[in-house]
Amino acid sequence: MFSKSFPGISPTAPQVTVLTSGTSVYTPPSGCKYLYIEMIGGGGGGGGSGSASGGAGGSGGNTTFGTSLLTASGGSGGSWAGGPGTGGSATVTSPAAGAAITGGNGGQPPTGNAQSYNAGGVGGSGIFGGGGSQGAATYGQGGSGGGTQASAVANGGGGGAGGGIKAYVTNPATTYSYAVGAAGTAGSAGTNGFAGSAGTAGIIIITAFF
Repeated sequence: MFSKSFPGISPTAPQVTVLTSGTSVYTPPSGCKYLYIEMIGGGGGGGGSGSASGGAGGSGGNTTFGTSLLTASGGSGGSWAGGPGTGGSATVTSPAAGAAITGGNGGQPPTGNAQSYNAGGVGGSGIFGGGGSQGAATYGQGGSGGGTQASAVANGGGGGAGGGIKAYVTNPATTYSYAVGAAGTAGSAGTNGFAGSAGTAGIIIITAFF
C-alpha cells in the first residue's frame, strides 16, 4: 500500500462547537492550528398591528466572539403602521479575517390606517436564510409583523435580521469570551390587531482545524 505524509495536513478530524445561547468562554482544543467561525446576531421582532398603536418589536441581541474581535449586531424590531426594522451590522477585526455581512431589513407592508386584510411585513433574512412568513425558522432571522383582518387597521413592519460573520482566526489565543444574541421580542397587538412574531436567537459555529 502506498502511503505518504503531507506537511501541514493533519489526519485529525476538525472539531465543531455549536453555541446557541448565553455568555461564557470558549477554549480552543489543544493542537488547534486555526478556527473558522460562522455567527449571527439575534433577529428583531415584528411589530404589532391595530387601529390604535400596536407595540414595536424588540431588537435582537448582539453576538460577540473575543474582546472586540468579532461582533454581529442584532437586528432592530419592526414598528406599528408598517415601519420595518433594519438589519444588524457586523465587524471583523485583526487578527481575524473574513466577511462581515449586514443583515437583511424587515419588509414594509401596506401602510396607513385603512389597510384591510393584508399580511404584515416579512422578517429580514440573515446569512443562514429564513425570514419572511414561510419556511422553517432559522438563526438570526427577523420576525414577521402583525397582519390585519379588518378595515382601518395598520399593519406591523417586519423585524431586521442579525448581522452575520464568516471568518478565520489563525494562531488561536488560549481562550475567547463569547455571547450569543437573544431573539427580539414580538410587538404586541393594538386594538383590533394582531401581535407580530418574535425574531430568532443568534448562533456561533466554531470549527477548529488541526
